[in-house]
Amino acid sequence: MGLRRCLKTTCLLNLLFLSSLTVCLCLGQGNLTFRQVQLGEVVIAQATDWKQLMQQGLKRYTTGDFQGAISSWEAALSSNSKEQSEDKVTVLKYLVRAYQQVGQVDRAIATLNQLIVYYQKVGASLQLGRMLTELAQVYSSLGQQRKAIALLCGENKLDPNCTKETALNIARNHSDTLGEVTALGSLGNAHRLQGDYEQAINYFEKALTIANKNEYNPYIISALNGLGNTYTNFAKGDYRRLQFAKQAADQLAVEKFTRNARYWDSKAITYFEESVALARRHNNPANELRSLLNLFIPYHRSRTDVSVGSTLQQALSVLKRIPDSRDKAYAAIRLASLYQLLGLPPATYDTESASRCLSSEVPFETVELLNQAVAIAQRLKDEQSASFALGRLGHVYECRQDNALALKLTQQAQLVAGMQESRYLWDWQAGRILQALSRTKEAIAFYESSVKTLKEIRGDLAITRRDFQFDFRDTVEPVYRELTELYLEQARGDGEMRGWGDKNNLKFIESALETIDSLRLAELQNYLGDDCSVQAIAKPVTLIDEKTAVISTIILKNKVAVILTLRNKNRSFQSQIYWVPAKSQDVITTVNDLRLKLEKRSDLANTYQEKAQQVYNWLIRPFAKQLQQAQIETLVFIQDGILRSIPMAALYDGKQFLVEQYAIASTVSLTLVDPAQLNRKSLRVLGFGLTKPSVVDGPIFFEPLNYVKEEIDSIITILPGSKGLMDDAFTPERLKQELTQNAFGIIHLATHGKFGIDSRDTFLVTGKRIGDKETNQFKIQNGLHPATLTKFKIKSLFFELSQEETRGQAKWELTQNSRNEVKKYNEKLTMNQLYQIIREVHQGKSLELLTLTACETAVGSDRDALGIAGISLQAGARSVVASLWQVDDESTAQLITQFYQELRQRMSRAKALQSAQKNWLQQHPGDRKHPGYWAALILLGNWL
Repeated sequence: MGLRRCLKTTCLLNLLFLSSLTVCLCLGQGNLTFRQVQLGEVVIAQATDWKQLMQQGLKRYTTGDFQGAISSWEAALSSNSKEQSEDKVTVLKYLVRAYQQVGQVDRAIATLNQLIVYYQKVGASLQLGRMLTELAQVYSSLGQQRKAIALLCGENKLDPNCTKETALNIARNHSDTLGEVTALGSLGNAHRLQGDYEQAINYFEKALTIANKNEYNPYIISALNGLGNTYTNFAKGDYRRLQFAKQAADQLAVEKFTRNARYWDSKAITYFEESVALARRHNNPANELRSLLNLFIPYHRSRTDVSVGSTLQQALSVLKRIPDSRDKAYAAIRLASLYQLLGLPPATYDTESASRCLSSEVPFETVELLNQAVAIAQRLKDEQSASFALGRLGHVYECRQDNALALKLTQQAQLVAGMQESRYLWDWQAGRILQALSRTKEAIAFYESSVKTLKEIRGDLAITRRDFQFDFRDTVEPVYRELTELYLEQARGDGEMRGWGDKNNLKFIESALETIDSLRLAELQNYLGDDCSVQAIAKPVTLIDEKTAVISTIILKNKVAVILTLRNKNRSFQSQIYWVPAKSQDVITTVNDLRLKLEKRSDLANTYQEKAQQVYNWLIRPFAKQLQQAQIETLVFIQDGILRSIPMAALYDGKQFLVEQYAIASTVSLTLVDPAQLNRKSLRVLGFGLTKPSVVDGPIFFEPLNYVKEEIDSIITILPGSKGLMDDAFTPERLKQELTQNAFGIIHLATHGKFGIDSRDTFLVTGKRIGDKETNQFKIQNGLHPATLTKFKIKSLFFELSQEETRGQAKWELTQNSRNEVKKYNEKLTMNQLYQIIREVHQGKSLELLTLTACETAVGSDRDALGIAGISLQAGARSVVASLWQVDDESTAQLITQFYQELRQRMSRAKALQSAQKNWLQQHPGDRKHPGYWAALILLGNWL
């Protein structure tokens, strides 16, 4: 399938050219080294002896004629097929490198496996270990990091536990320091590309130590590059988090991520500069070029254009000195992209993009380099690199708005594209260009082809590089949204409402809903990473009865669509679209403002009502008549973006809240909802609660939850057979033990939780306390450079309190005892840990319900709310009830108690939550009627 797990042009280039440690041990020392040559047609006399053919291949290889070299070596093998001599084995090793140079990776893998079988047969363990490393490097270049790690050390195991027949273990057992340093570096690179940055640093540092001790200069350079790349990845992640923190107006987070990102970039620059200097001292132009290109991004983010421009000029000079190869073609493409960043403000993250036009003024060097890359690829007959070079050149002319030439080049790239990823990119690009030419029907066809490819490889999104999770919005999301917009534009016609009765419009609306649904599945998979696989349900429509309506929102670039779907008496579906009379950014601003006001329980003037009514007018009022005529009882919202961050129950029509009219639920996609009715026999709750003050590494402090014990005790009373455990008893180990020993259909966690911008930033706070030593390993994982906690002197600290005007910043003066206590932290229960526990114990069986009553999502972040859906999937729960912000725990205890009482009375999940919230409103007519007390609890998933 080729490079199936990397969906960004620059990501592909990094894998193919900028990989930290890709040293071919199989060729031995002195063979096939690069050297500057005069390129030209090489005419060699017909060789009949296989040794002459082998030497002929070597000569062709060194002149850059890789296809010619392959022909010679394959002819040599054919002429000497009867014996497995050492010379024949050597030719096979040569072919491995040549195949990779021309993009024939499958043949390289097959040849390596042939060599591995041979060395196993003859008992040559040292050579076997080296072949395993070489094979691992090839798999790593394909994005298959797990397979690479398994070959190098075993299935995701730590270094000391490498299994017996793995590359690193073999190298160590045979005192093969060269094999060991290469295996360590390859492990570092695989872990980096997989996103395990801490492990990557560990392996690169070990490789660097051994390489320095033995003066393996090329390996020293590679290890330095590996460390630099890893710290660049750290910086990129924190710059992305910085953007989300700014959206959420979280100043403390902005300061933290800014500080950490700059620290990571400074570390990366140090390693890259050392690598450049060493490569120059040892006249190693290939590694010098690699280091210079790697150095550009951290320079660009933190230094002046003078240093940045100088770096590119140096890289351009080095590029001219190395012979043609696939590596050189990809280096030229990468350098062309970097030249486009010159003169622009220092980026806050890697701004290379497959679709973004940074400027219509494209540097002369960019065009020249891309033309050079095309020429190199064509000489090498390397269709893969040719496709990328042609496609990128087409994008340059797209940005110049020379659409005719852009389309011609893009079509050439499509013709030679051999991989799904490149086909998806160029189909998308062709669709954009054709739409710019007002050829909408053709544009839709290419967009559909691009989306089809993305659907086929969606399962691989989670296994890609960790920083690709942050690039998703630039590289995948726009394809779906642009196609959705094209469909809806076809259905729009005149006026704001379209749909009912118009078959042609209904067809386009259905296509738009299907496309945006595919995006939401991909978005959720991207959020989860490889922690959990998103599995769609084949026939979710059985959930929709005549009393249920589905309202879908779609936020496009400049406008927002709302689509109502009803099931009629004929059991067919009808959809109607309404275009919100406001720009997308105005809608986003209004929603963020509403969210802030909903949390502010001290708002005695009820200022939330204006914004709550405005959103009601956008989403509900246009369909009020249809909902009334159909006698709808339950509304299911499939929200887009920032709309996930507000509870629909709090929308206000001027007289009453939406929850007073309808039961309400949300879902990311109907295809994720298990249509099973609630199993009343499984209404037994395993409850855990945290009443004590808690602190997790960061440090982040959480206030005590004084009413949690009352909450848990009430649940045990209402639902016989339930069990509650408090504070120190709330540990991951105890959770697993209880689920193993007893059958609980509901897990209720009354503890603090944070939903972050990806699954790694999402956690629940347990009662288990861990000390400093256990905490150190989490520092880097949580966005802190190593000095952060050790240098921290406690005089006064801040704990997060997501309520009132303070929004989490209340000073907590610590007593001496508290200062001693802070040396221990509450252990986090991550989404992945919860997933592993539930999966191991339940073995495919679903929980009926997961309840999280003290969690919070950030204002202004449209990714945080994905965490609620994510944790539901992780727990294997049909439904989740969770809080969007931290609510007064006294009111939460009352609401959730009423919710369980209604479930016992055979109400549906949605109607049980509606009843609890309506009862609250009836019992608290005064200030406590404010949505800040009752609206934070939402139901996600199955509402039956």
